[in-house]
Amino acid sequence: MIRLNKALNLDPSKLWLIHGKYYDLEPFMKEHPGGRRFLEQSRGRDCTELFESIHLHEKLPKAMMKRFFVGDCPDGNNNWDWNEQGFYCTLKERVRAHFAKKGNDQGVNPGKLRNIHHGTTWFIIRLVLILAVFALLSIGALGYGSWICALLWGLFVFALGGYGHEAMHGGIFKSVRSNRIAALVLDMGGMSSYVFTAMHVPVHHIYTNVEGQDPDIEVHFPILRERESQKRFFYHRFQHWYAWLIYAATFPVSWVIDFFAMGSGTWIGPWGKMRKPYLAETLLFGVFKIISFSLWYVLPHVLLPWPTALLIQLLMLGGAGLIVQGTFASSHQNELAMNLDKRISEHPKDWGAQQLETTVDFQHGHWFPVTFSGGLGYQIEHHLFPTLSYSRLKEVAPIVRKTCEEFNIPYFYFPTVFHTYAAHFRFLKRMGKKQSEHGGKPRI
Repeated sequence: MIRLNKALNLDPSKLWLIHGKYYDLEPFMKEHPGGRRFLEQSRGRDCTELFESIHLHEKLPKAMMKRFFVGDCPDGNNNWDWNEQGFYCTLKERVRAHFAKKGNDQGVNPGKLRNIHHGTTWFIIRLVLILAVFALLSIGALGYGSWICALLWGLFVFALGGYGHEAMHGGIFKSVRSNRIAALVLDMGGMSSYVFTAMHVPVHHIYTNVEGQDPDIEVHFPILRERESQKRFFYHRFQHWYAWLIYAATFPVSWVIDFFAMGSGTWIGPWGKMRKPYLAETLLFGVFKIISFSLWYVLPHVLLPWPTALLIQLLMLGGAGLIVQGTFASSHQNELAMNLDKRISEHPKDWGAQQLETTVDFQHGHWFPVTFSGGLGYQIEHHLFPTLSYSRLKEVAPIVRKTCEEFNIPYFYFPTVFHTYAAHFRFLKRMGKKQSEHGGKPRI
């Protein structure tokens, strides 16, 4: 128990620490524009980075925070320097100015400028169309045993997952409820959006590629070796081949792991602590686990001969897992993002610069490849501004590039998603070798 000023004895595990100050946001839970889930999962943490990255328009939130201040943290030394003249604060101001100008040009009410970075109308129409095609592919695969429908199913799952991922961050709609409903497309595939939020938003997004803290990397060891500090086993020599089989098992493995996470409050080990869900989320979790298991694991064997059912399941779930996990891994786990050339950062105390150092983009441009790669082609911009719809990130990318040039910060970009896969393959191969066998420099 830490004694706070104002002679209050409060448990820090029940408070929110932002910029070295404790806040009691419990009374704000129901009013929070982003919903209570984000506040629940960040309770008891130093959530300065989360607060800064989520609130592009920060003037109002910072003013409101004064109502909930309860005291200073005695040892509240933040890991990062939030200098207004630094890279990230400069970038935020420029992106904020971009959307303000765009809103003014469109005649948007000044009071609603904070909402114009959500999904475009065409972006939402595409969601409806993709859902319709997904339903048809599911019928074709499960009802008629079509292997073509089963193969295409994974691609559309990835597109839908991109929407679910964005909704989980609160990016598609202005409404918390609408975003929560849209995020359930993840649950329909068997991956709990509640668990994903808890692991992804306050942990991976804040501690990207940080050793001992980013669960997206730590959980793979000892099956995969992705850090030079990790012990190398003989089988790692082949990891650049067998990793893809592991990725193909993503959906059934996640279906099971979610139960352990919900019950224990951690996600595979000590890296991802999460708050146990309240009743409504528990019920949603149970209902969608039953639905997803019935649809993708039971129904094929009810409707089809077992050899056909097994093939369809392998193509559907294996293909979806391979694309989803392979692309997520490729965005952060390559020689550039893992800094195997031992670059020395010129901005080691700037959180935004750290995101650039640990993330890659790929294949900007036409909406089709962007949509069917889950929006991950703009992964850099998404990590810097996670609540922005990826339908808006093409506007932000040039601003990020220009600001990176001014501050001499690397901007890693691959021309296609296949180049990113190849970079991930090379990285796994290099990390599977003995230290004496390493050679060459990272390639773009």
